[in-house]
This record gives sequence, structure tokens and C-alpha cells, in this order.
Amino acid sequence: MSTNQISRIRPITLLSSGHACVDVYQGAVAALVPFFVSERAYTYAAASGIVLAASLLSSVVQPLFGALTDRWALPWLLPVSTLVGGAGVALAGVGDSYALTPARGRRLGARRRRLPS
Repeated sequence: MSTNQISRIRPITLLSSGHACVDVYQGAVAALVPFFVSERAYTYAAASGIVLAASLLSSVVQPLFGALTDRWALPWLLPVSTLVGGAGVALAGVGDSYALTPARGRRLGARRRRLPS
């Protein structure tokens, strides 16, 4: 492979990895529903509200971050958003407060995938 081909593959690999993490995080929130129901005694409606909050926020915030990254180069956004999304999923299973659980789950919605500049 030439240097030019490698330099074109690297951003695509980073973007694909970030996209895979986002998809895993979305699935992880949905997979936590049985935990919320059995361990925290949430109703199915309350537990699925957490999934809804994560999905809706993702649908709203991603286009906003997309517009920002189209206007300005933000190469740090992909790794930071991946870490914040992982922390949001991890923290969703910690603590007993229903009010904080959706807030933690929504953190994973606040991310955007972008090719590094």
C-alpha cells in the first residue's frame, strides 16, 4: 500500500470505530432495561423512558454537532464523545436515583462522529 492509500484509510477507520462505539452504546442502554426492572424496581415504562431519552437526544444533538464540525475542525470531538458515551452507559447502572439515570443515559446521545481534519 502506498502512503497516500494509508492516509485515506486512517480517517475512515477512525470514523468506523467511532460509529461502532455509538451503536454499541445505544444497544447497551436498551440491554439495561431488565436490570432497571429487576434491580431497581422501575416499571417497564420508566425503564424504556431511559432508552427513549437516549435515542431522542441522539437524534437531536447529532445534527447540531454535525453542523458545528462542518463549520469548524474539531478533531478532538470523536475520542472525547466516545469516552463520554461509554461513561454515560457505565454510570447509568450506578446509583439508585431515577432522575440521574436518564441524565447519565442522555450523555451518550450527545456525541457526533466526524472525520479528523
